[in-house]
Amino acid sequence: MITSFKGKKVLIMGLGLHGGAVAVVKWLLKQGAILTVTDIKTEQELKSSLDKIKSTKKIKFTLGRHELSDFKDQDLIVQNPGVPTDSKYLQYARKNKIPIVNEAVMFFGLFSGNIIGVTGTRGKSTTSSLIHAILKTEIKNNILAGNIATVPMFSVLDKIKEDSWPVLELSSWHLDGMAEYRLSPQIAVVTNVLIDHLNRYKNFIAYKRSKLGNVKYQKKDDVAVLNFDNKDTKSFAGKTKAKVYYFSLKRKVKGTYLKKDWVYFYDGSQPKRIMSLKNIKILGEHNRQNILAAIAVAKILGIKNKNIAQAVNKFKGVEYRLEYKGKKNNIEIYNDSTSTTPDACMAAIEAMTNKSLVLIAGGEDKQLDYKDLAKLIKKKVSFLILLAGSGSDKLSRELKEVDFPAYKMLSGIDDLALAYSLAQKYSSGQDKVILFSPGAASFNMFANEFDRARQFDKLINDQTKKTTKR
Repeated sequence: MITSFKGKKVLIMGLGLHGGAVAVVKWLLKQGAILTVTDIKTEQELKSSLDKIKSTKKIKFTLGRHELSDFKDQDLIVQNPGVPTDSKYLQYARKNKIPIVNEAVMFFGLFSGNIIGVTGTRGKSTTSSLIHAILKTEIKNNILAGNIATVPMFSVLDKIKEDSWPVLELSSWHLDGMAEYRLSPQIAVVTNVLIDHLNRYKNFIAYKRSKLGNVKYQKKDDVAVLNFDNKDTKSFAGKTKAKVYYFSLKRKVKGTYLKKDWVYFYDGSQPKRIMSLKNIKILGEHNRQNILAAIAVAKILGIKNKNIAQAVNKFKGVEYRLEYKGKKNNIEIYNDSTSTTPDACMAAIEAMTNKSLVLIAGGEDKQLDYKDLAKLIKKKVSFLILLAGSGSDKLSRELKEVDFPAYKMLSGIDDLALAYSLAQKYSSGQDKVILFSPGAASFNMFANEFDRARQFDKLINDQTKKTTKR
């Protein structure tokens, strides 16, 4: 892979709105690369990203379409999320031996130190953020970056020291690109592998193969940290050369496990008691798994128990992931907008123990099964408000199958402000909670799940301002 970019012709395919490609563009400009940026989104749709880079005249832009002529005679193509791998333009590049990379491939090629890579269907943002919080207690220059929306990899590349053990959140899309270059991190964490992204992958086997990439190309001195309680993740142990550690809520394993609310670390000699979970601030069994995964990494790197406990007990979670927004009109409100699968929505509902729960859910389908979510909603949800979308339609059909009462549900709501207003209206009883956990994709009503989250936050904040003015 190219590591010196001065005078090299580089095409960025897909600028997007998440910030990752913008960071790559800025970094490449500093290196003296000759840049072309192309995206099927229009200039207006990309305004927030373009505002950060358009002041320069050193970039050629093709927006609202791709042109084959842009792809000719390039030294490198940087493919970004949302760009299909079977694109005819990428096929042209492959045929003409033009290297194709993504930001993770570039990062691994340019950073010479050790990397911690965290992936999984659920929990990767929380786990990577928690690992970072723990490591910062002793590795002061530790950095978190990657798929986590707030910190693109190339916004931090130049700040990282070789001994800082950067923590990268890696999506399946990152791993697909890395697999082509046989790249895996020195410490690889897989939180779980659950059915998801079947709108992008041919089937679950293909999706699982993508996640396997996090450990597949590790060497014998590397470390894999796997979820023992998830059979698909556990199966990765036989497919890596690395030393394997597990984490489990259910049994004693080599790695971290839970016993009577205490976390233990067992490395094959004597189990060591690390910390109690009685004072943690994040809710749900899924977050206990995330904590165990993070502590396993911390102990492998020799972090002291008191520093682990301090960081874990202070950790309040990650923005938009079952994020507690406070009480409004005596109703607890949670923003879980990054819940884009039925499994994620179920985990959020399960975390709301003994609550009178109004759920705002729904959106676009990702070819996922909503049967189990429908059963759980019938059991736990007092009132359901469904946003418009194909995923919502699918869930509605499953709710009919389980005889969920029609009077406890409103569907087809195509305005988030209306959904929030209705949620407050239908909240009743003791321990009232409004949970915004869509369990579906966002693109029918929002730019992405983060836009959806920010819009929900704005509704809460606007309500607070109105209340304060009275």
